[in-house]
Amino acid sequence: MTIRTYIIRRILVIIPVFLLISLIIFMMIHLAPGDPTRVLIGTRGKVPQEYFEKRIKDLGLDQPIFVQYFLWLSSLLRGDLGVSFVRGGGATPVIQLIGERVPYTLELMVFAEIISVIVAVVLGVIAAVKHYSIIDALASLGALIGYSTPNFWLAIMLVLFFSVQLRLLPAGGTQSLGVTFSSPLQYIGDHLRHLILPVSVLVLVWTAYLLRMTRSSMLEVLGQDYITTARAKGLKERAVIYKHALRNALLPIITYEGYSVGYLFAGAAVIEYIFDWQGLGNFMVTYSVIRDYPSIMGLAMIIAIMVLLANLIADIAYAIADPRIRYD
Repeated sequence: MTIRTYIIRRILVIIPVFLLISLIIFMMIHLAPGDPTRVLIGTRGKVPQEYFEKRIKDLGLDQPIFVQYFLWLSSLLRGDLGVSFVRGGGATPVIQLIGERVPYTLELMVFAEIISVIVAVVLGVIAAVKHYSIIDALASLGALIGYSTPNFWLAIMLVLFFSVQLRLLPAGGTQSLGVTFSSPLQYIGDHLRHLILPVSVLVLVWTAYLLRMTRSSMLEVLGQDYITTARAKGLKERAVIYKHALRNALLPIITYEGYSVGYLFAGAAVIEYIFDWQGLGNFMVTYSVIRDYPSIMGLAMIIAIMVLLANLIADIAYAIADPRIRYD
């Protein structure tokens, strides 16, 4: 089976999964406690009953829940995520609100992901090659600490130390408020200073996961017969490690990266909220509190689509990393 045929088959599988995910997301959000109308206009005792009922009808919440689902799904399949209950008096498209936040989340995740992968792979390979050495012990200890430390606690500690005590870095936001920048470089530099702490938290946590995985995978590969054969043929140790062992050891990491997209968004949501980083994670938390159903469901579906596509890309990357893999 060619990769093209495999992709087509996977897409045919993704379609029913996508529909099932849309149903689960819709039902979970609508069945959760709370009412968007109460958040928007207060409780029944503070507004006239007629206005309260009119507002429910205007939002389309008076329809049976399955009717609401099929109306939302039909709009979703046309690429319309609906309009926000809150922004612009109920006239701002959700896709516009999400589009405003996407660059910030991508910036945060790309920086953190690149740094984490580089650091984790380098340290993981060194720890595996120098098994039972002091380097291996320190790397394993550091990974264990990073793996066990809650990211929200680490974020608060970094803020207290670098922002409150030392006053070296800003505690939150994406830009300094009330500051006039004389050049674009100063603007970029100020933005990057705000980026340091949230990226550092994500890097410390994600590196721990990837380091342990890289070390374990490398140890397993280094014990294989073909590695012993490569060494017996007189190949240089560098070629054995990086050309033969590392390429095969990367397969579990590729799998993890494909399945980790959802986890990355979940972890980034907490960090974005703590640091007031105006990305998708902060958007999800903020609009969940005010029960803005279209905004929450729209973002949840976009994340679900990204996870499905990431898994498909990971499977394709398998074949690139290891030509022995064939799709039968």
